Amino acid sequence: MQKAARLISGLYGLNKHHAIVKLHEDKKSKIVIFQHKNWQLGKKALIMGIGKQIIEIAIENGATVAGIASTQALKSSSSHLIYTKMGNYEGIGTVKDDDTLSNKYLFKWPDSARSVLVIGLSHPEGQPELDWWDGRGTPGNRLLIESMKLTRQQIENNLKVNTRKLHYYVEKGGIFIKDAAVLAGLGCIGKNNMLVTKLYGPRIRLRALYLDVELEPTGPIAFDLCAGCKEYCRRVCPENAMNKKVPLFESINNFLDLPARDGAYNREICNIRMEKDVSKSGKKSAGEQSLIKYCRKCEFVCPIGKKKRRKTPYGRSIKNQIKSN
Repeated sequence: MQKAARLISGLYGLNKHHAIVKLHEDKKSKIVIFQHKNWQLGKKALIMGIGKQIIEIAIENGATVAGIASTQALKSSSSHLIYTKMGNYEGIGTVKDDDTLSNKYLFKWPDSARSVLVIGLSHPEGQPELDWWDGRGTPGNRLLIESMKLTRQQIENNLKVNTRKLHYYVEKGGIFIKDAAVLAGLGCIGKNNMLVTKLYGPRIRLRALYLDVELEPTGPIAFDLCAGCKEYCRRVCPENAMNKKVPLFESINNFLDLPARDGAYNREICNIRMEKDVSKSGKKSAGEQSLIKYCRKCEFVCPIGKKKRRKTPYGRSIKNQIKSN
């Protein structure tokens, strides 16, 4: 019982009969939820049950998809192993602070963070405004922030699991969320170097949260959504950013999954297009930022998840946000 109680501050546990019990707030009376023949199986069922509840909470709070990854497995993911070999890089969306060059916080995650919750919000082609940058971020990301805020509160208050926010930049203690999403079973890295999900293709955005409990990962799942594809994403790129393998990756071990699967993604060339999109947006009067509509051609051309789907439930509120800007 004490071992299980350490996993979750006393709300759930295992009694001497190997039963999963839910404790009332007075911590005296108990309800038997499930019973196993031995303690280890009971402990596993307990952990799996908590993970399932966390995912359900995330979905209820607006996430399109959600899954759980192990931080231990994440440390060995390809992006985390390759990153330090790629040298310095500056582009749109990268960290600007000089103090991070020392890598003082690079991949320095809290010791108590044993799992990562990854949530995703669908950004369908029919709602491009979700991804329009307005100087304060994007409407889609604000919805993800709000969804994760509510999810975090409920995880801590209802399940008594401690959580920790993570930084956007890996140089400041963040993670490569696409890798975490793959390890959580949400999809695979596509030939456009984006996460490709079975139901929504690459038209999805992600957010993550540290969990101070070791939960059963929900992935990775062995599937290849790009198998047999004619590489529409690479052919449609206006800058030809995925035409050939980047020389840097020739020297990296073959056992690692390279960006865009085979190392053919050139982030410097991709950034050229993003800079053009920024220049094209211009400025509003009084120096305000006009909406930046970054190129998403490699997303929209992807055939995965193209069946007609309902718009995100936030459709109406999104339009209101755009109009207010």
